[in-house]
Amino acid sequence: MTCHHLSMQRLPDEFITRFGNELKNVATIIVPDGCVWEMELKKCDEHVFFGNRWQEFVEYYSIGYGCYLSFKYEGNSNTNEEPNTKYYSPRKRSKVETSESCGKKAKSMSKDAFKRAKDAANKFNPNNPYFRSKMTYSKHVYVPFAFAPKYLKPNVPIKLQNSNGEQWEVFSKLHDTKFYNMQISKGFSKFHRDNNLSQGDYCVFELIKKKPVVLKVTMFRAVDYRD
Repeated sequence: MTCHHLSMQRLPDEFITRFGNELKNVATIIVPDGCVWEMELKKCDEHVFFGNRWQEFVEYYSIGYGCYLSFKYEGNSNTNEEPNTKYYSPRKRSKVETSESCGKKAKSMSKDAFKRAKDAANKFNPNNPYFRSKMTYSKHVYVPFAFAPKYLKPNVPIKLQNSNGEQWEVFSKLHDTKFYNMQISKGFSKFHRDNNLSQGDYCVFELIKKKPVVLKVTMFRAVDYRD
């Protein structure tokens, strides 16, 4: 299954045709690292989506647009444990395998360093409109729906400015008109490289000018939060 959207993920029609009648309102995803994720299943017309926690899931494993995920459906769980959500039981279990390029974190950095970088980014709240993003292997940035339609237009130059006042020109593109799924892609790889960003770092993009669009980028690098 290919990842198409950060906030929701549609399950393949072939899977729904075969197993749709068995599905309830929640699925349990068991990841190779041993983590268990409870995921809401949302039904819309004839389609089914992973809903709540999907965005948290893809951000945690640094899954970007176009990553390929392999799910193995195991039907009903044999466990007698009560589900830790308000949804139905028995729980559905799916095992997911992610390619190393999608989910692999930098081994040289401790989990605590990444957590401290994330916590620092979450505490940073500029007065101007802004959004946060976790850096992934893919060298592009997804722009949240709450921000993109208001302040950005596809294929229009954007200036990214670091704390030293240096600027880089980048462009955004629209992947999904229905959900206004936008990402900053062209030119971002150079910005990423020139500012020594790594997978798992966090950035806060703050709108400091609208015409032309200038986003001030405050960076929270895990390397700066090592023990």
